[in-house]
Amino acid sequence: MLKIRFNTDYAFFQKVIPILGIFGVFGHLAFFFILKYAFGYWESLTLRAIAAAMYGLFILYPREKTLSIPQKVYYEFALAFSLPALFTVLFLQNGCNVYWFSSLVFAGLLYGLLSKPYLYVWAFPLASGLATYLVLNWESHPDGLFAASLQAQLVAYFLGLVTTGIRTAMEMSHEKIMSARLALAKAENDLLRAEETRKAYEELKQREELIRIYVRPSLVDEIHAGKDPSKAPPVIRNLSIMFCDIRDFTRLTEVLTPYERQTFLNQYFTMMTHPIVKNGGEVDKIMGDCVMGIFPDGAASVQAAIDMRLELQRFNEGMYRAGSPKIRNGIGIAKGEVMQANFGSFEKLDRTVIGEAVNIAARLEAKTKMYNLEVVVTEDVIRDLPPGAEHYRWIDVVQVKGSTRHLKLYEIYGHQPPEVRQFKDDTRDMLEKALTIYFQKGFKDAARLFRAMLERVPPHRLAPDDLMDNILRYYIDHCDAWMKDRDGTWEAIEKWEGVHVFYEK
Repeated sequence: MLKIRFNTDYAFFQKVIPILGIFGVFGHLAFFFILKYAFGYWESLTLRAIAAAMYGLFILYPREKTLSIPQKVYYEFALAFSLPALFTVLFLQNGCNVYWFSSLVFAGLLYGLLSKPYLYVWAFPLASGLATYLVLNWESHPDGLFAASLQAQLVAYFLGLVTTGIRTAMEMSHEKIMSARLALAKAENDLLRAEETRKAYEELKQREELIRIYVRPSLVDEIHAGKDPSKAPPVIRNLSIMFCDIRDFTRLTEVLTPYERQTFLNQYFTMMTHPIVKNGGEVDKIMGDCVMGIFPDGAASVQAAIDMRLELQRFNEGMYRAGSPKIRNGIGIAKGEVMQANFGSFEKLDRTVIGEAVNIAARLEAKTKMYNLEVVVTEDVIRDLPPGAEHYRWIDVVQVKGSTRHLKLYEIYGHQPPEVRQFKDDTRDMLEKALTIYFQKGFKDAARLFRAMLERVPPHRLAPDDLMDNILRYYIDHCDAWMKDRDGTWEAIEKWEGVHVFYEK
């Protein structure tokens, strides 16, 4: 479809004005000779020369910049003179014949096309009216000439109005179309940019989630806050440290393929790490089959340990029904001052904690296997528990390797079956009495109390031959060992300070 563009800022006319000037100059001079000598019409070389000269200036108009206001005024004046005024004079001087009538009509149409609507409505009647006045007052004229001229001018004027109306409508339509296209293009561009922004945001979120998975989430939070984690100074914090490790991991996984081993570990780590995060802790690292977590206080770490054991119990019930061996793990928790800092080199940095509490927690996790218990914590952790907290009991006084402190250890059993919790709650005072006697070297009396409690232990749900309270058997064996050793027993008892020293890790 052919589209004609008329721009109200003269940008279109600026391109055709030089062409109009060329045709105007040669056209006026050629028409003078053709119409005068070939057709015998009245012509005026002076008028044609003036019109040609006025059109000649159009050739000099600039082509690469917008017309100035004087240039626009001259352009309109030249059109008003050369088209309505000149053709009106020629129309009157030639007796209003058909040729000049059609020429005057054409002049009106052309002027309506090339001029501005707000200028045409008054410039055309003014120019043609002035020309009529001068011609009719300059020389005598036949009757009816004025009426015929007025009729022709009205026809030309109204046809010019139609032309300029059509052009105006086309301009307005074009502007609306262009505005709609620009709006549509802007909308499409906005949608494209919005989609690009969405994709970039999704990609950024995906990268952020990947970084959050592979590094400590608190580091991602520091980066969001505009900090540089690599320049963080070391700080001393009082934290609760947890270590959780699978027992007999090699035996459990030696028959698995690498893919099965990965699937098994990922499923297990999901069960263990989710409770840590849910209870306000943070996974410090995963080392082989061991998980290390840090917590702001002991209460959060104890609740996380209970949740971890409950998750594992539900998993083991399915393993038992499938005829597969259940997973056993141990959890050790200690609390104290640790230094949190970046450790490593320029090639690899790790934000972690070091300190005595870390060492103790790792040792306790290893000793859960010796006690045959599931969760063992220090007294500092117990102090953080809220008033009225239940399901914990004193089990030992120890000194671990790498520490000179005598640590009072407790078992957490809030995750165990109701009958076991009830038994341990009921015998907690009795166990504390037996332990007090034991650490005061009254092994015979302590053994009697331990055996009395052992007779009341409820049967194991899944393995009848297994004890539901293994710490009793642990202390009975210790008491028997002290009492049955005839060689140097009393000397050893005299030197014993009432604390179990762990020389190995």
